[in-house]
Amino acid sequence: MSDNNSFLANYGSGDTPPPQDTPKTYKYEEQSGFKKPQRQANRPETGGGSNTKRVVIFAAGGVLAVGLAVLLIVLLGGGGVALPDFVGRPLSEVQLWVRANDVLLQTDTAYSDEYEAEKVIAQDKEKGTLIKKGEYVRVTVSLVPDLSVAITLPDLLSMTAQEVEEWATANLMTRVRITAEFSDTVPSGQVIDYQIMDAAQGSTVRRDTTIYVIVSKGPESEAATITVPDFKTKTLAESFAFAAENGIILTVREEFDEYVPAGTLISQSVKAEEKVSKGTEIILVISKGAMITIPDFSGYSREKALGVASSLGIPVTVTERYSGSSAGRFISQSIPAGTQYETGDFLELCYSLGNKIVISSFEGQTRDAIEAWALSLNGQGASITINTKETNSSAAKGTIIHQDKKNASYGIKTTITITVSLGKVTYVPDFISGRFGHYDTALTRERAIAICEEIGLIPIFVQAGSAGVKPGVIWEQSLGIGAEVTQGTTITLKFTPTQTAVVPDFTGMTKAQAQAHFDKLYIVFADAPYDAANEGKVVSQSLTKDTMAVMGSTITLYVVPE
Repeated sequence: MSDNNSFLANYGSGDTPPPQDTPKTYKYEEQSGFKKPQRQANRPETGGGSNTKRVVIFAAGGVLAVGLAVLLIVLLGGGGVALPDFVGRPLSEVQLWVRANDVLLQTDTAYSDEYEAEKVIAQDKEKGTLIKKGEYVRVTVSLVPDLSVAITLPDLLSMTAQEVEEWATANLMTRVRITAEFSDTVPSGQVIDYQIMDAAQGSTVRRDTTIYVIVSKGPESEAATITVPDFKTKTLAESFAFAAENGIILTVREEFDEYVPAGTLISQSVKAEEKVSKGTEIILVISKGAMITIPDFSGYSREKALGVASSLGIPVTVTERYSGSSAGRFISQSIPAGTQYETGDFLELCYSLGNKIVISSFEGQTRDAIEAWALSLNGQGASITINTKETNSSAAKGTIIHQDKKNASYGIKTTITITVSLGKVTYVPDFISGRFGHYDTALTRERAIAICEEIGLIPIFVQAGSAGVKPGVIWEQSLGIGAEVTQGTTITLKFTPTQTAVVPDFTGMTKAQAQAHFDKLYIVFADAPYDAANEGKVVSQSLTKDTMAVMGSTITLYVVPE
């Protein structure tokens, strides 16, 4: 790029740090020649509102948190919970897990070169072990690396600056300081000399030993050989690349400027075409644009407020809530007037929805419907209370059959009384009187289901044996015979374990012969079309012969009338 705005396209508004692969010698600072209005730690609302500034924080560890939550709820049949593999995880995750599962935690500590501080390095039980509530789990947690460990001192004089840095990093040396000076005899980048400030023990040093290493910058006569470019013609990435290739320390600072667009280069500390040596620091000053002060929006209409914010480049969201003010009136702004706007801030302007609400009729709908509606409006500043009464009626259970306030406007603080149906009254039938008889008098699970569906009861079946009761027959009921209950009531019915039987061929038999021949099914007779050759006989059946059927199942036999 060749114009002054090249930084604006590639650098933004001063909020993008140098690339991650920028050499360590680069520095990045923020400096302003303007006196900034003070930002308040707890901003008061303008206009009497209580909204606070919204800041969205993107949590990089969200995926890990979800994975852990899934792990915590995997229970194994009442025998405890499976112990995860905590090695390498933060102690905070272990504490979360033990709290969620009512497990006790014991911790030990130990130095570790492999794991960072506060990471688990060992656990006393293997992964997958079942841990019960109240049981102890012991883990060993890493301390910072042991700085008293003795490290073999290499031949520093034979190393380059990069090799010294790599040795210090690999061995967790914390106090290796590298400086540079010109040398006519030692090649650039090679170690000239070093000094150990603490007493060395033979050929070893502690990790916290202070070591000063002097590295050659090459002959001084070769110093001023780098021609400084006009950085206005380069993007920020190109500028850092030039500095890296030529050994220049590039420092970027930001300042507000009323006239230079944001992201554009204001100045460079060394003029273009001048010659400098390696290691020279060049300061680039980048414009943050004009300083923006948040206006007082209380005196603007909504439309004008949005226009003013847009012209200033301030992102705005508009919210509405019920209040004592009339509809459309300004309530508050999330960033107080007079505050300096910072890139990334979002301004929230709140306006009134008014002090009245329209209450529609919810009769014929469920109680959940009106409560969800009230909850939604209460979330916008209203104060609606739902008062509930219940009564038996022919309407379905949970249906609103009366509402005292409806189809009119009311104040935002109001109580609505509703009457909710408990359902239609029904009477509990006799499921068990024929339990010791045959299938023509005893009720099976199949027939009980049909009866419950017809009168509105909800059956819960429990399989249990009872002497003298045929397979599949109901022999106990939880509600008394003739009891008055509402539709939708549950009833528990016990029945004997079911068995199967082979369906015989009933064709050609009379009704009496069919009933006498087989008593393992519930037989129902129906008329078949007239056939003079088969008067009084079964000509077809609903269940196929020689198939297996649950004992007590209904079979319809079609008989030709006589």
